[in-house]
Amino acid sequence: MSVIDTPETLPESRSDIESLRRAWNLAGPLKGQVARGVGFRFLQSMMLGLSYGVVVWVVVQLAEGRELTGSWIAQATGLMALSLAGQLAFGYLAVRNSWLSSYEVAGHLRLRILEKLRRLPLGVHQGRHRGDTVTVLTSDMQMLESFFSDGLPRIAQAIGLPVSIFVVLLVRDWVVALAMAVSVVLALPVFMGSSRRLSKLGIKRQDIQAEAGARMIEFVQGLAVIRAFNRLGQGQESFRRAIDDFRDISIRMVVQLTMPIALFGMIVMLGVPLVIWTIGLRVESGLMDMGTAITALILLFSMYGPLLALLSVMESVRMADASLIRMDRILVAPDQPQAADQIPQGYDLRFDGVGFAYDPQRPVLRDISFTVPERTMTAIVGPSGSGKSTILNLIPRFWDVDTGSLTIGGAEVRRIDEARLAELVTVVFQDVYLFAGTIRDNVAMGKSGASAAEIEEAARAAQAHDFIVRLPNGYDTQVGESGAALSGGERQRIAIARAILKDAPIVLMDEATAAIDPTNERLIQAALARLVEGRTLIVVAHKLSTIQAADQILVLDEGRIVESGVHGELLSKAGLYARLWNHRVRAMNWQLSR
Repeated sequence: MSVIDTPETLPESRSDIESLRRAWNLAGPLKGQVARGVGFRFLQSMMLGLSYGVVVWVVVQLAEGRELTGSWIAQATGLMALSLAGQLAFGYLAVRNSWLSSYEVAGHLRLRILEKLRRLPLGVHQGRHRGDTVTVLTSDMQMLESFFSDGLPRIAQAIGLPVSIFVVLLVRDWVVALAMAVSVVLALPVFMGSSRRLSKLGIKRQDIQAEAGARMIEFVQGLAVIRAFNRLGQGQESFRRAIDDFRDISIRMVVQLTMPIALFGMIVMLGVPLVIWTIGLRVESGLMDMGTAITALILLFSMYGPLLALLSVMESVRMADASLIRMDRILVAPDQPQAADQIPQGYDLRFDGVGFAYDPQRPVLRDISFTVPERTMTAIVGPSGSGKSTILNLIPRFWDVDTGSLTIGGAEVRRIDEARLAELVTVVFQDVYLFAGTIRDNVAMGKSGASAAEIEEAARAAQAHDFIVRLPNGYDTQVGESGAALSGGERQRIAIARAILKDAPIVLMDEATAAIDPTNERLIQAALARLVEGRTLIVVAHKLSTIQAADQILVLDEGRIVESGVHGELLSKAGLYARLWNHRVRAMNWQLSR
């Protein structure tokens, strides 16, 4: 379980007050705009209450036998017009402030989450489904936008009218006003209980939706393999199960909440006969005049109607809170530790007793110690799973060592500023990732503000310029998602051009030619020779022929260095390296037979 999924990190459900407070704090500097949107919606509701008041006033006056006059009619008409104008004006201001603030809050939160993701250890990302992160930034964020733009203002609107009615009745007859409030108070425990249950189901529903998103991404990305092996039905099965789980939890939410919602509505509406009975008793005993009785009866349903509508609003509150909890799983995760900045004095690397494990029960590296002198080439070889790539991943701090120390130029890697470390190290992986955009954009990632001439020079050094200019749009050609519009060799040369443009003094390579055809391999080897010229180089070698000239070769087996030396020395020892070399020689003579 990754750190962001630890249940102790966050509460899995919160009260409605806690949810509203959390959302309010999230608004940050936009609290004023959010408050204005809510305030204007409350005033809009009060203006609606004014129209009810005008109607009640007219009805009561007529019931008491008041004679119609021009001035009285003008007064009633003017108040009604004021009410309508106020509703329109405050409604416009409420929508404007609420929608603008919702987009601003969501935009700032997206940037905050993306920045947080950048600061997390790489292992955290690998412990999450990509669909989960995508869901946080899309569906969960939409829930939050909807809450700020519609849910929060509707809460104010649902409360504004009943409050104004309660105040009017409290002034006219406090006994009837309290009778109206009794059913609301009795229904509150039911409301709070159903709200908490909805919160727990809401979090589970959002998690399942994220799982469905992950299965969809997996299905689409693996479609070529699924079709090649005629496993379309099996490939769809995991996605179908995730969709079925999402459907089931959604139905479960409806089923489990139907009874509490119905009970809440029933208790609230029991206030109607209670108020009518109270009015009857007070009129009969002479404690209430007929005008007040008519006023209370007219306003009765206007008191309870908005409160019942509040149920659907609070559903959006709970779903938004579920989304906030999922976002908090990312936001509260501890950053990769940073200490006081140390400045390397040179570009040599030293591993001293380094131990590391992705899973504490399964160590990957055990007591690894070696030195890479500045401007030399060190090759790392060994069987699959021996920890070769892990050594590379520790140098740029994709992960931190568990024990021992790793230094660059005498400075502990964990104490080198993140930006400084990024400038020191260039990584060229076998699996190249290009971002959607142009070839120029992808090469330019190597250096901020790179000129067209610098980009072209790097592409020439990477043996990429010739194929780029043959493309219809040259350097402005779109590479597609993950570089899908280019071949593997072309993608690799673009990545090398990016690394050349970066011009870092330390180069890490996870054999870049392992899966490349001979023609592309020759070009890429020439590009790599340009890249590593005069730099400190560590290469993980899958093809042993590429590292015969290395200044030192480290042989790993089960997370330990079992041999070290140069090519000739290691062959003479007749150890693991010699066996790997002999396997390679035999593989070169292998051929298909009929």
